[in-house]
Amino acid sequence: MTTIVKTDPVRPSNDSVEAAAEVIRRGGLVVFPTETVYGLGANAYSREACLQIFKAKERPPDNPLIVHISDMGMLKEVAGRVSSEILGKLERVWPGPVTVLLQRSERIPDTVTGGSALVAVRMPDNILSLELIRKAGVPIAAPSANISTRPSITDSRHAIEELDGRVDFIFDCGPTAEGVESTIIDISGRECTLLRAGAKPVEELEEIFGPIRITEFSRGLLESTVPLAPGMKYRHYSPRKKLYLASSRLFAREVSERSEFLGKILIIGSEETCAKSRLDCISLGKEADLDEVARNLFSALREFDKTQCEIGIIQPFEERGKGLAVMNRIRKASSGYTENLDSLRTYLN
Repeated sequence: MTTIVKTDPVRPSNDSVEAAAEVIRRGGLVVFPTETVYGLGANAYSREACLQIFKAKERPPDNPLIVHISDMGMLKEVAGRVSSEILGKLERVWPGPVTVLLQRSERIPDTVTGGSALVAVRMPDNILSLELIRKAGVPIAAPSANISTRPSITDSRHAIEELDGRVDFIFDCGPTAEGVESTIIDISGRECTLLRAGAKPVEELEEIFGPIRITEFSRGLLESTVPLAPGMKYRHYSPRKKLYLASSRLFAREVSERSEFLGKILIIGSEETCAKSRLDCISLGKEADLDEVARNLFSALREFDKTQCEIGIIQPFEERGKGLAVMNRIRKASSGYTENLDSLRTYLN
């Protein structure tokens, strides 16, 4: 049976956090909010507890988990030797939506890292999650709190719909602030590499870490055969219905104005695209406001599944700032790419 507790993530009930911390200590699973998405957490030091995460999510065992910490002292427990220079840089981005890859300590089981010698670590910028980690007294390993391949959870109502009965405890705290997962960078070697675009724009991270190499994996154009971090392998973020990425914003608008597709195709796009659409449409927000687009993306994918339309067409967005993360998620969620009306007619047939 799942315990569901409603509380304010900024001023959480002390009793609720203590109850959830006890679940973590005894090897159970807790769904909790961060500033990015909801996480599905367990004691990062317990192989058995972390195995339950994979079972609850139906997640492949080689897909690594992110270890969430509450202070720099805990970092020294989960990672190997970290230089004072790196510590100084991390203090500038934490708490925040940034995950880094470091050499793991012996306390972290293979279950957490997918067998890798590197561990993904972050300190969330969320009062409730930090209090939960502190009270539990252990770092918390947590992927996003959704069934594997499904859109990530950015609102507790979706967590309850999807995980009630699969986990021990769910915090019901409403929507999260960022709407997309943390940015993941590998800082374990000489070169800093972006592994997953996320809520913290690369442009801002380069001011701290220097040049960051942007990989095809981080843009969602390729899948890695050996996933060093979440989001690098396997299908992610997908609605149950077929979703296709339009070749351009203009083509998405062209489709939206074709009444022949009424009731068959749903458009997911900007406020500007939806304003002229003759078809059913879900707006992600103003085209220039990529923060808003990011916040609304996963909820829109879940809303699409509840419509009567056969397929969805989603417009592309500019790959700057959070737009890089938005396009990574859209590419991962899409079943394919469409650039002409004939291909759409084929998809419908």
